Amino acid sequence: MVASSIVYTVDVTDISFVFTNPRHHVEMMLPVARALMSRGKKCQLISLAELRGLESPRELDVPVKRAIPLAVRKSPSAGSSEGATNAGGNRLRHLAQRAVSAMLVPRTMQLVGRSQVVVVPNDWVFPYDGLVKALRDRAAVVLMQEGIRLVTPNGDAYGTSGLAALCAWGEGSADFFRVRGVDPRVIRVTGTPRLDALDPSSWTARGAELLTKLGLRKPPIAFLSNPIEIQGYGTRHGKLELFQSMLEEAEPFLRERDLDVIVKNHLHEDPQEYARAAAKTRAADRVKVLTDVPLFSALAAAGAGIVLTSTVGLEALMFGKPIASLEIPSHGFGFEYVERGAAVGLRSGSIAAGLAEMLDHAATRKEIGDRFVERHVFQRGRATANVADVLTQLLA
Repeated sequence: MVASSIVYTVDVTDISFVFTNPRHHVEMMLPVARALMSRGKKCQLISLAELRGLESPRELDVPVKRAIPLAVRKSPSAGSSEGATNAGGNRLRHLAQRAVSAMLVPRTMQLVGRSQVVVVPNDWVFPYDGLVKALRDRAAVVLMQEGIRLVTPNGDAYGTSGLAALCAWGEGSADFFRVRGVDPRVIRVTGTPRLDALDPSSWTARGAELLTKLGLRKPPIAFLSNPIEIQGYGTRHGKLELFQSMLEEAEPFLRERDLDVIVKNHLHEDPQEYARAAAKTRAADRVKVLTDVPLFSALAAAGAGIVLTSTVGLEALMFGKPIASLEIPSHGFGFEYVERGAAVGLRSGSIAAGLAEMLDHAATRKEIGDRFVERHVFQRGRATANVADVLTQLLA
């Protein structure tokens, strides 16, 4: 990390929101900050985006303070998706993180100043783990759930750091946190502000534009990936092999139905890796890997979606799209999409049958999908106010 000559002043702020992802973290925090400011509370956003190789947002209507002057990574995907490494690599990474924390935590604490409440999207991974420990004695630390939660092979401890409050997406998440031992008095079911204003119909035109741009005559199947190796599900190479084998097996079905596949990657994945993997299959001419296309445009364009362990499955259901979950070798299906009947299970050896079930019986599964969304996304349209209420109550 390059030392900065910037001098930070300590402001008296009621609530500070700390984030590393200038997209979905800001999308869930900014509406709450705006709501609180309308109530007369002083709020600020503290950006650690450059730590992830991203850029801090500019020209927002809520003050943004940047903790890191320069990007630490060259790109968001660099070093973020390696999956399992050897013990030596883990030790080196741990030492590097400790060195960065030694500088980053004091700087962030200075920016937080005398805030009574500090909101974070994660309390377990670097750099939030060290920051939360440092903050607990001087402020009420609140966790805003950043995405769906599930028991993963890496054994994460998300939500268990001794929080003042945990704003959970829905009753499904509340169940998860209670089972893992979080004090029920801390858990507040609020919903997710990021999805409050989501209106799938407003994306219809952009979905149609995407189809035209891609030269597609009918809605494709969207493969909606995420970096499962970070969660402990094998390696990045293994994930790409799974994607490649799925395409290879699906190829006759895609041609029979005259269907294409669009690939929408997670921010921390490299689309070119998926493009290279797809090019090795017989389905290569049926696959289009998207770059610089909003997720909701892809969902609006798609006729159905295939997911792994990502929140995007919930979003696809909100768009009224049938979904399937691809089985992860040695681990089964991630999250509870298949378990609760919201998704068809795609297994090696029966990919075509699973795709046919997903597409041909979509109408019969819609009611199940709607109930599933209600279980995991509480009071959509009211979540921003719900979170603002929790934070207001914590102010002395």
